[in-house]
Amino acid sequence: MFEYPAVFSRQREHPDAPLFACFIAPVGDVHRWTTIDRLSTVGGGHQRVKNPSKVKAIVRFLELDERNTIPTALTVALRLPGFVPPELNSCTSLRIPESDPPVGIVIDGQHRLFGMADYRDDLPVNVVALINPLDEEIAFQFLVINQKVTKVPTDHLTLLTLQYSEKALDERLRSARMVLRRHATLVGVVDSSPDSPFVRSVIWPTEDDDGVGRTPLVLPAAVEQALAAIAQKNLPDLRDDDALLEFFFTMWSTVKQKWPDLWHAGSSLLSKVGVVTLTTFIIEDLAPLADRDMVNLAEPEDAAKAVSDILDNLAPDFWRTEWTAKSLDTSGGRQMVVDSLIQIRRNVRRGESWHTDVSLVATGEPNA
Repeated sequence: MFEYPAVFSRQREHPDAPLFACFIAPVGDVHRWTTIDRLSTVGGGHQRVKNPSKVKAIVRFLELDERNTIPTALTVALRLPGFVPPELNSCTSLRIPESDPPVGIVIDGQHRLFGMADYRDDLPVNVVALINPLDEEIAFQFLVINQKVTKVPTDHLTLLTLQYSEKALDERLRSARMVLRRHATLVGVVDSSPDSPFVRSVIWPTEDDDGVGRTPLVLPAAVEQALAAIAQKNLPDLRDDDALLEFFFTMWSTVKQKWPDLWHAGSSLLSKVGVVTLTTFIIEDLAPLADRDMVNLAEPEDAAKAVSDILDNLAPDFWRTEWTAKSLDTSGGRQMVVDSLIQIRRNVRRGESWHTDVSLVATGEPNA
């Protein structure tokens, strides 16, 4: 049993507003009665993957000068069954049981915790604990604290949104001016649907494989931006999310079937730039046809044939060739890739070498 003098307080009067306990404890103690609830593809969790370089930076900072201190408090959640709230705004004893699993969950400050503990186990650390908060509250606090200071990566935010959106996390985030994108939640369907060419292939920002035979191929942001590129055309047949997903599945299943040797980890085709630009190129081609009722994109067979015809006039070698420009994941860079695909189609239709006048391919025969 760990015991510390603590001051308990509430900032808000709402019945679901958390009870806070502020206290000081040896960092080694905190390490023993807390755990890091990693974000998982199978549900729950919120924390990012541990970054060893950040931990080393904390240790180095403390070693450089004995005057160096870290006054910022660790933020944790404490699961204390049967806890009776004490009198507020006065010093009271807080007892934390030693258990397996630990009753504490780190909300913010995991790298400070690891770094300070590595430096010296008995180093005092300031702690702010939320007593018996809801899971939604833990996720909300993590996102708000980190998004306002160190931006949470888009892919992490997407996965965390999938885990907690049903508990009204999205509504609370909007109130904090953290807007969620419409297509973020659809990425989870792309990863989990048996009909998806990317089933169990989205590269989530989690530490370990979830044990369901994953094949990491494509970034969540790539899928989200590709879906957004299709939706931006505002085609009547694809306004519904189910129809949008079905078309996306059809498009990329056709790509997988036509270019199977490009379907592997590290392929330029399956990079974020590749997925977004090929999707953009294809939907730009098909949108005018759909507007004139020359193709029904809501009909999988029609859509598959239309996509297949487009791919027949492209060159898969483009995705195997080293490009002359780097860092293309910008609006200008992605447009360069789309322009290259347009030129490749012209060359193929004219019977010329596919790489003629393609700006991203070096002059002369490209290295495939």
